[in-house]
Amino acid sequence: MRGLGYHADTGGLEENNLQDTITKTKETVRKQASITDVARLAGVSVGTVSHALNSVGYVKQETKEKILRAAKELNYVPNRAGRILKTSQTKLVMLAIPDTSNEIYFGMIEGVQNEIKALGYSLLLYYTNGEMEGELHAVKLLQERVVDGLIMVHFSYDPVLLGEIERCSQPVVLLGMCNHLWAEKGYGFDTVSIDVYSGIYSAVRHLIKIGHRRIGYLAGRKDTEVYRQRFEAYRDALKDSGIEYREQYVYWGDWTQMGGYSGGRILYQMQERPTAICASNDLQAIGCWEAVSDLGGKIPKNIALTGLDNLNICKILGITSFDMKENMMGTEAARHLMARLGGSRGDYQNLYFRPELQVRDSSLYTREA
Repeated sequence: MRGLGYHADTGGLEENNLQDTITKTKETVRKQASITDVARLAGVSVGTVSHALNSVGYVKQETKEKILRAAKELNYVPNRAGRILKTSQTKLVMLAIPDTSNEIYFGMIEGVQNEIKALGYSLLLYYTNGEMEGELHAVKLLQERVVDGLIMVHFSYDPVLLGEIERCSQPVVLLGMCNHLWAEKGYGFDTVSIDVYSGIYSAVRHLIKIGHRRIGYLAGRKDTEVYRQRFEAYRDALKDSGIEYREQYVYWGDWTQMGGYSGGRILYQMQERPTAICASNDLQAIGCWEAVSDLGGKIPKNIALTGLDNLNICKILGITSFDMKENMMGTEAARHLMARLGGSRGDYQNLYFRPELQVRDSSLYTREA
């Protein structure tokens, strides 16, 4: 009995030891490798590992490759939170854009991404829906140091937004889809603008040149500076050409494809309809093209059409539009932001890009004057 008891106890101990070993093994597997583990495996100092993984300072290529192999073998994941606490840097840049439906912002994203990635930064996208509330929240995230810098395509020019941007200690670059109202004012941020006034003005003059006198306009959202400037260009182009402005030829809606569709139907079905329609962006132009087609009309035979943004679908449909240089805008905005993050304290810059007319089938039909 005693012997059996002894063996039973020993078996219990062996079973417990085995279970402990399994538990410890699982815990080891679950435990995230530290930078110290990587340094130990690579046979270098922790500082050298940090420099190699963050591309800071000089590390011999052979040593860097050894460190990268060690990190991969250990499935090492850098502790971003720890780095932020030590350096006060997130290595993140936010790009805030109005929406995801307009392809024009894709080029900006690409331009920003390529520029910051080369300098070891990652991109965080934020969507403002083109509303001041969203734009203010993007600025708030910068103030809370969620990111190191902010590039924002904004529609609002409210003093409240300006005040919050001015309060930021980290750099901000503002991208304006119009001639920027805050440029050249001595504020503490850089701006990059697209001269949409010249774009719409050129579109209307182009239509006038090929013989159109009754030119309708899809105006976008009435309370937005971006679309106010475009409307002013439409009206000025008519005035400078000695053509009467007709309020009934202007459709105020929004900047969406559906807005263009609604406006296109209304303008096309007028008793004395326009012979041409100038849309304030490509989404509206596409919607207008659909409306005319649904009503049995043909572009440009029954009505000419121009847009603004040079989206790929407009190239396919043959809609005259404007190259907005969006990739270049994103690239330049990122370069300015990276310079500020790198310590540049030079004068704030205000860059301007001019849209480039791309004439296609939708406005090639020449009317007799």
